[in-house]
Amino acid sequence: MFAYNYEDLSRIARSEIGQKYIQPIKNEYEREYQGKPIYAFDYSLFKRFYIDGNRGAFQDQYFHRRRRLMLLQALSLFDDRYLEDLENIMSAICDEFIWIIPAHAFENDVVAKYHYIDLFSAETAFYLAETSYVFGDKLSRDIRNKIKISVKMKIVDIFESGTYFFEEIHNNWAAVCSCGVGLAYLYLFPERFPAVKDKIFSCMEHYLLGIGEEGYCEEGIAYWEYGFGFFSIFFDVYTQLTGDRPAILSSPTVLNALKYPANAYMKDGVYLPYADGGRTGFAASPEIIYAVKNLFGDAFDLIPMQLGEAHGKSLIFRALHGREKFGDYQEKERASGTVYYDHHEVFLCREKKYAFTAKCGNNDEMHNHNDVGVFQIVKNGKRLIVDIGAGEYTKGYFSDLEERYGDEIFVCGSKSHSVPMIDGQLQKHGGAYRGQVITQTERVFEMDIAGAYEENAQGMLVKYITEEDRVCARYRNLQNRPVRYRFVSEY
Repeated sequence: MFAYNYEDLSRIARSEIGQKYIQPIKNEYEREYQGKPIYAFDYSLFKRFYIDGNRGAFQDQYFHRRRRLMLLQALSLFDDRYLEDLENIMSAICDEFIWIIPAHAFENDVVAKYHYIDLFSAETAFYLAETSYVFGDKLSRDIRNKIKISVKMKIVDIFESGTYFFEEIHNNWAAVCSCGVGLAYLYLFPERFPAVKDKIFSCMEHYLLGIGEEGYCEEGIAYWEYGFGFFSIFFDVYTQLTGDRPAILSSPTVLNALKYPANAYMKDGVYLPYADGGRTGFAASPEIIYAVKNLFGDAFDLIPMQLGEAHGKSLIFRALHGREKFGDYQEKERASGTVYYDHHEVFLCREKKYAFTAKCGNNDEMHNHNDVGVFQIVKNGKRLIVDIGAGEYTKGYFSDLEERYGDEIFVCGSKSHSVPMIDGQLQKHGGAYRGQVITQTERVFEMDIAGAYEENAQGMLVKYITEEDRVCARYRNLQNRPVRYRFVSEY
């Protein structure tokens, strides 16, 4: 039986378990949305991205509308009086001229802009299709037809007639886009799914290539949740609706990716920070994590995932189902020990009193920062030495390398990381600029990072030694050039 069916979800929403979850949602809806009209989007906010690079102004109103949908999904399971509001918000989303955001559109190609699939258009199709499928004839026939027509025009027809870069890219785009598109087919156009099945599965395989057999996510824990979460959501639904459990779910890459949250956990709620991953206070979205757990069972260890509030978009069905099936989960600390990702040259040591991590690697990784040799120390919930992580996502953040690694954007260049300046030089961007691991043991991580500054350079040795109550950092300059050591801290 399909786990996310209306009868069971409605029962859970009305139960004691569900009420703990529903009441905060009801409070938020009454505070933010109840009785308020649904306004058309301001085009001035859409085009602002092309004027000054700001993407947040439009995305705030875009995601606000999808948040409203999620709240109404939950409330409509609890009380039929919310169904009319649910239909209204879904109708408004169908009426949106396009579902892509301006940062993912092509400024000078009108045809491409209006006939394209991005992360959020694929998600939108999935949310509408699943809501229609779950609620069925609780919704009017007109709104279900409107959803089907809108998804067909904006996603299905153009997916079958075009090729998109996410079909061959090796990051979260491949998983999220193919999940949204694939579930739109399975829920609304199952008769057409066989024609695109191989295409959808191929996208998922490309996503796994980016993770690699070690199961490491270069983009950090939040992007692991996003990419692997949507990978799991798709196959959770696919296996339930078709009865087929494909071999890809038992591959070494997938089984190791399931271990990533536990391996990447440092201490006190802090995870590996590299590239754009250095965020604090990360709490996993329960609806995404429960989908992973539902699909993989005991193969996925929830420890040390801290579950936060429901996702800001629309996946409430999994949260309700997971709360009943798996219960409220309490975060636990990981045991002490060392983890090493050989391919990406990432070292992590957890001691009772602190946690330490350092990386070698290269300067052309996904969501890259120029950070070869960087390290982070966490103790008592504080990042004593910190890798800052992502800055504000603007147009220049992704489209202008000089701006990204120059003075315009502070967080991406090596100047904002705990790595030395050699003869006044910062690290350079590109796969050729990399370090070389010399020694790696349970307590020692040593590398030569000179190659991150000048191609084929050698002689800037960095050695980290972890002890019970301290980390010793030793630097040895073989080039006889002036070196300035830089250490970044939040305190």
